[in-house]
Formats: sequence, structure tokens, C-alpha cells
Amino acid sequence: MTDRRQKLVKKLLKANPSENEEKMVTLIIERILADMADFYEKFFNAEGPGVIVYAPDNTENTMYYMTTKELITGLEDLSSRGIDGAAEVMRKGIAKAESVDPEREAIFIIEDKKGLKLFHFKREEMIKLTKD
Repeated sequence: MTDRRQKLVKKLLKANPSENEEKMVTLIIERILADMADFYEKFFNAEGPGVIVYAPDNTENTMYYMTTKELITGLEDLSSRGIDGAAEVMRKGIAKAESVDPEREAIFIIEDKKGLKLFHFKREEMIKLTKD
């Protein structure tokens, strides 16, 4: 992720954001993920099925790729610690990553202070949005 994008997201992340600020952050993150769909396809082709994880609060590695093997390891860890919500996101991410067409779709997990969120991005839906 570019430094400029990282700075924009950091500006929007607050300890207690309002409902509108949360919606705005989600929309911006979705737009960034749309831009990252090409990278997802490259990672998928080079590494195999997986997801791109975006962790805006991490100081070292804000974006990285996890293969399904790594996701399974993460799922086992989360399940063993009883972190059921995050484990369910990982479980869904694994299922989607194994069935996705990387030329048409991309799978992302957002990891922030609130937990994990799964985004299944479809390029054709973005194309529809930009043509209107």
C-alpha cells in the first residue's frame, strides 16, 4: 500500500469514531481494496489460493498475503483460544479463497481494533459502479 493511502486511513482511524466516520473509513478501505484486486490476482497466481490481509493498525506490515495453508493454521490457533468470531471469518475466507476466480474476484480480510472483517470483491460490480 502506498504511503499516501496509509496516511489517509490513519487520519480517519480514531479511538471513538462516529457512525459517519466509520462508514467513511469502510468506504475508503473498500476503494483501496478495489485498487488492490490486480495485486490479489498476482499473489494468487504466484502463491496459490489465499487472501490479502489489510491491517491498518500494524506498525510494520500493514498488508500481506496469506495462503489457505496459513489461514488454516490461523484458524486452528483462533479456535484453540476460543476466539470464535475471528475463527469464523478465517473459515469463510478459506472457503472463498479456494473457490474464487482471481481474474474476476478478490478476497480480503481487514484486521483492525474491532476484529476481522471479510471482503469478497467482485470486479464486475466495481465496473458497474464506475460506469454510472
